[in-house]
Amino acid sequence: MNAAIQYNGLVLLYGYLQRLYVHERTKRLLDNGAFNVEKIDIITQHLKKIHDITDVFDNNKKLDETNQALLLDIANVCSEMSDEYKNEILNSKTFKDELAVVASTIYAEEHINNGIIKMGELFNPEIQDRFMQQILYYRNRVALVNAVVQKETEGKEISEKEKEQIKNWYVETSQTSSYMKKDFDSIKEYIQS
Repeated sequence: MNAAIQYNGLVLLYGYLQRLYVHERTKRLLDNGAFNVEKIDIITQHLKKIHDITDVFDNNKKLDETNQALLLDIANVCSEMSDEYKNEILNSKTFKDELAVVASTIYAEEHINNGIIKMGELFNPEIQDRFMQQILYYRNRVALVNAVVQKETEGKEISEKEKEQIKNWYVETSQTSSYMKKDFDSIKEYIQS
């Protein structure tokens, strides 16, 4: 078993759960869909479980069988939820739909980058240094999407440049959504390594 690979699986899984969480919350903010309280509760519980499991790695320890099994169960639940999410990505019809998808993706990317920084701190300082260089990049993306969500919720005008950026990010997300199944296969493989 390789603790660094397991941690990578945990980071990716956490990123997907954050993506699902932010998507539901953003839809609610934009009044663009039903707020699924049950789904949010499940996601929140799983995020907490993953957060608790990360303590295992503080001393370069590997996952035991119990934690591996728990993470695999979470990965299965998250994978099923991601199937629904993928359908929403591909069937987005309005700017608000696309904005909710983009917000969830941008937030998840930042969480994954931060997780990889922590992984580098624990296992490989070179990785940590390389991904720390990306902090400002992800922060700026999150700031932009937050600003657009806020403008949309307040009924303020969104510039053409902002709309174009959201559209570009949405197109990228749509194109990469076909990789979700492969991502979950990798997550499960990493957790079991």
